[in-house]
Amino acid sequence: MKVTHNLSNYAVMGFGEIIRSLGKFLTLEKELKALCIRENPDCVLLIDYPGFNMRLGRWAKKRGIPVVHYVAPQMWAWGAWRVRKLRSSTDLLLTLFAFEVPFFKERGVSAVFTGHPLKKSIPSQLPGGKSLGLLPGSRAQEVEKLLPVMLKTFILLRDKGIVSNALLAVSDHLEKEVYEEAMKTRGVELVDGTEQVLAGAKAAIVCSGTATLETALSGIPFVICYKTGGFTYALARHLVKGVKRIGLANIISGQDVAPELIQKEVTPTNIQSLLEPLFLQDKVAAENRKKLSLVRDSLGDGDPAENAAREIIRFLEDR
Repeated sequence: MKVTHNLSNYAVMGFGEIIRSLGKFLTLEKELKALCIRENPDCVLLIDYPGFNMRLGRWAKKRGIPVVHYVAPQMWAWGAWRVRKLRSSTDLLLTLFAFEVPFFKERGVSAVFTGHPLKKSIPSQLPGGKSLGLLPGSRAQEVEKLLPVMLKTFILLRDKGIVSNALLAVSDHLEKEVYEEAMKTRGVELVDGTEQVLAGAKAAIVCSGTATLETALSGIPFVICYKTGGFTYALARHLVKGVKRIGLANIISGQDVAPELIQKEVTPTNIQSLLEPLFLQDKVAAENRKKLSLVRDSLGDGDPAENAAREIIRFLEDR
């Protein structure tokens, strides 16, 4: 593998932020098209990143290059009308969740469930520790919205003597200034990545997204939080249809394995009230850990990466 562009430099969240970054996305698209023309690949494998990748895939497909899209866009939550764009930009869709396959097949997209890679990377539930885990996300916008509330929640719990320290997962591609307040907060330890945080946590506060799956597979009881800009949230509420839950762990298990707080509900007192039983009542914590096993059962069998690779090989051999 040769890396030509590091996509961590293109991680943005929210409609306003995407519009402001439009110029660099168009430049990236132009450069990747030129790369395809030079290399004439046997296949283009597009991973996640649907807004960008569907444009690139549609262009590649018109040039006769076979296109595989790995990680299905969440069109089952919002934008079902966009399936026609996916249909015109991919020949094979590899999904992380089983329930996505019938949704896309009914709309004319060839789809195969290959399993979620997190299941293999976290083979069993962790014993956990005594700390509060803080997972505010990996994007600057997420951290700026959620971290101050998480820190205030920890201070409430710390001052009541419920927990003495917190482990904060930091992203190496974000500026240190984003975590400045955490560095000043007594009892907060900054840790690279989520694995060490979850290994030492008894319970956690988690930004909505893939981190909810990682926390669930680790068996650490948690509270899901989602908070974004007012305009982005108002637009999302208008677009999202047919989905009652926001956390992936809850969506794929089909039930509330972790409580969810959204927008104005994300307050220190609300989070504190949900966390206290997890720290003070062993029976409640044990019941939560048991519910989290439902998430693992929903993520498929075998090695997800190998499953995906075999499907790509089969697809190209059939062509």
